[in-house]
Amino acid sequence: MDRRSLLKSLGLGALVSAMPGTRSIAALTAPGKKRVLRFTHLTDVHLEPEMHASEGLAKCLHHIQSQKDKPSFIMNTGDCIMDALKQPKDRVEVQWKLWHNLMKSDNSLPIEYCIGNHDCWGAGQTTDLLYGKKYALEMMHLEKPYRSFNKAGWHFIVLDSIQPKKDGVWYTCKLDDEQFDWLEKDLQANTTMPIIVFSHAPIVSAATVVVDNKYKDEIGYELGLSSMHMDAARIVALFDNHPNIKLCLSGHIHLYEQIMYNGVTYISNGAVSGNWWKGKRYQTDNGYAMVNLFDDGSFENEYIPYGWKVI
Repeated sequence: MDRRSLLKSLGLGALVSAMPGTRSIAALTAPGKKRVLRFTHLTDVHLEPEMHASEGLAKCLHHIQSQKDKPSFIMNTGDCIMDALKQPKDRVEVQWKLWHNLMKSDNSLPIEYCIGNHDCWGAGQTTDLLYGKKYALEMMHLEKPYRSFNKAGWHFIVLDSIQPKKDGVWYTCKLDDEQFDWLEKDLQANTTMPIIVFSHAPIVSAATVVVDNKYKDEIGYELGLSSMHMDAARIVALFDNHPNIKLCLSGHIHLYEQIMYNGVTYISNGAVSGNWWKGKRYQTDNGYAMVNLFDDGSFENEYIPYGWKVI
C-alpha cells in the first residue's frame, strides 16, 4: 500500500496535500459522489505592458482552455493589473485596456471577479468619481465589491478583503463592519447548501508567517496589516457556527498553500504572475487551479503550473 492509500485508509485523505510533492487536495467523500461543477481559480495576474506579462497571461488562458476536462468559468480573485494603487489615471487606463483586450482575444470563458488591492485606484486623487474601488468595480462590471450567488447546488460568497486604513491610506486586509453584518446574514440565510468563500487575501494563512513577516528577538513573528486578514479570528468564529462552509479560496500572497482548520479548508493558490513575472516565488510556480465541486459537499483543488519561463 502506497502512502496516499494508507492515509486514505486511516481517514487522513484530506491532509495528504500537506505532504511534500503533492499539488492537490480533496475532501473526504462518500463513494458514488457526483461532480456538479468544475471551474478555474485564477489570481494575481498583475498585467502590464512590460515584463512580457501579456504573453504570460495569454499562455495561461490557452493552457486553461486546452484542458481535456474543461472548466465552465473562471473565478478571478483579484490583482488583475500590475498596480493602480500608486499610479496616475492614464497608467491605470493602459493596464485595464490591455486586460480587456486579452480577455476578448484570448479567452472564451465567463469570468467572476473578486477585487484585489492592486485593482483599487489610490494614487492620492480624491475628487475623481472613480477614485478607490469605483474604478475597479467599473472595470469588473460589478455593482458592489462583495456579493453571493448560487451555482450547481453550492452557495458562492465573494468577499472584499481590501479596506483603507484609519488614516485613509490604502490598504489593510479585513472586512468592514457593514460587510461583516452582511456576511453574517447571508450565512444565516443559507444553511443547507455547501458554501465556498472567495477573498483576495487569505483569511487563514501559514505561509505569511514563514515568508511575509518581521521577526523580533524575544517577541516572535509580527505580521503586517496586508498579508492576510487581520480580522481572521472574528471570521473564523463566525464560520464555526456554519458547518456547511467547506472551502475558502484566495490569492494575494503568490504562494500555494492548503490549511484545514476547524473543519474548513483554506487554500491560497499561486499567482499567474508568479514572482511578479520574474520567475516563480519561492517554490510556487506561475500557475492556476482547477476546482471540482461535488454534490456531497466535497471538493478537489489542483494547482497547475502552465509552463511560463522568464523571457
